[in-house]
Amino acid sequence: MDRERMSQGRALLSGVLILLYFAIFTAWLPSFLLRSPLLRAAPRNVADGVTVVIWGGFFVAGAWGLRRAQARGWI
Repeated sequence: MDRERMSQGRALLSGVLILLYFAIFTAWLPSFLLRSPLLRAAPRNVADGVTVVIWGGFFVAGAWGLRRAQARGWI
């Protein structure tokens, strides 16, 4: 399969955007939600369950998005 080479600037931008997505949506957001007053008042297992579902959803969406971007030749 012949593919065009990606420029260095585009590769850097893609890498930074991927890193930011996963850092924000799979690290910062679940941590932020666990510290929110609503989940802080909930039982620990409920708060953990909600956080895991949110983390898992964003992780799967990110992995799916990476696969789609690769298939289309964006990354």
